[in-house]
Amino acid sequence: MPLLQPKHKSSDSRRLEDNSRRGARTMFFLKLWLILIVVCMVLCIIAMEIAGYMANADGNDADTARLLYYLYYLLIANIVLTIASLVVSALMGVLFSIYWPSWLDHALTNLRCLTKTTFSPGVATVCAAIPDIGYLIGIFILWDIARRQQKLLDVLGIQYTPVARRDLVLFVIFLLLANIVAYEGIVATRPGCFAACASIIGIMVTWLRVLRPCVEQGNMLYQLQQEIIKH
Repeated sequence: MPLLQPKHKSSDSRRLEDNSRRGARTMFFLKLWLILIVVCMVLCIIAMEIAGYMANADGNDADTARLLYYLYYLLIANIVLTIASLVVSALMGVLFSIYWPSWLDHALTNLRCLTKTTFSPGVATVCAAIPDIGYLIGIFILWDIARRQQKLLDVLGIQYTPVARRDLVLFVIFLLLANIVAYEGIVATRPGCFAACASIIGIMVTWLRVLRPCVEQGNMLYQLQQEIIKH
C-alpha cells in the first residue's frame, strides 16, 4: 500500500481533506488579532499620557491653552481609534477562535489517516478553545503534528525545514511574560506597556514559526496523496 494511501481502503471518508484554506485563515486572523491588541495598548498609553499632561498643564498661558485645544481633539481622535481597534480586535479574536480549533481538528484527523498522533482531534480541539493554558497546550500539539508530518515527508525523500525547539521555548517564555505583566497590573505603565507589546509580538512570531510549517507540511501531504490517488 502506498505510504499516503488511507489506512481503510473501503472508506473514501478516510482520504485526506483539503485543510489549506483553514490554515491560511488561521494564520491571517492570528496576525491581525495580535497586531491590533498591540495597537490598542499603544493607543491607550498615548491617551493616558495626553490626559495626564492636560490635567497638569497651566491653561492660563496662551501657548499652553492653544496646545491644550489641539490635544483635546487629539485625545478624542485617539479614543475613537482605540474603540475601533478594540472592536476589530475582538472580531479577529472571535474568528481566530473559530478557525484555529477547526484547522487543528482537521489537521489531526488527516494525520490520523496516515499515522498515529499523541492527541486525538477531539481532545486537541477542546484544549485549543481554552484561553492561555489552551494556547500553551496547543503549541505542543503543533510540535507533535510537525514532528509526525516531517517523518512522513522524510520517508518520501522530501526535505523541509523542521520546527525548531527554541521556538517552543520562546513561545512559552513570551506567554508567561504576557500573563505576568497582565496579572500584576503593570501593563498600565509605560515600561509595562512596552513589555506587554514585546511579549505579544514574541507570541505572534514564535506561534507563526511553529504553525506555518504545520500548515505547509499538511498541505504537501494532501497534494501528494491526491496525486497518488489520481495515478
